[in-house]
Amino acid sequence: MIDAKTKTMRRQFSSNKYLLLAIILIILLSLGLYGYNAFRTSRAASSQPGIIPITQSTLEEDYGLRVQLLAVTAAGGLVDLRLQIVDAEKAEALLSESTNIPALRVGDDVILRTSEDAAAQDIQFEDGKSIFVMFPNTGNILKPGDPVNIIFGNLQLESVQSK
Repeated sequence: MIDAKTKTMRRQFSSNKYLLLAIILIILLSLGLYGYNAFRTSRAASSQPGIIPITQSTLEEDYGLRVQLLAVTAAGGLVDLRLQIVDAEKAEALLSESTNIPALRVGDDVILRTSEDAAAQDIQFEDGKSIFVMFPNTGNILKPGDPVNIIFGNLQLESVQSK
């Protein structure tokens, strides 16, 4: 009778050991994939020729703009970008060129651009005012929570998480 109990306990311990090993391997694999994706995303911005990566503090200090909101709206059909003008002169210097109208880089190869009509609108550059830019979210490519890079010509802002 003792032998029967110990055999049952050994089998149960053995199966629990394999389950624990499988859980540990899944966790390690998940952490490895997460780290690889983070590394690849950080290298993508710096490896593109002619692209100058900037931080949000650089955008505010050197270019007079602050990101207020980046959100997927209209049942996923639009992306709403709101920029606050912190320094009107610096913001006007950046956005006066049509090539510097904000665009959104989703992943490595998808860029969302606003319509030409929206890009041609006059902007009133005054401290404290906001700039609203809407982008079509074709095919719902951008989902809430996805990281996005805002690009202004050859400047690329560090990743911002969409809401």
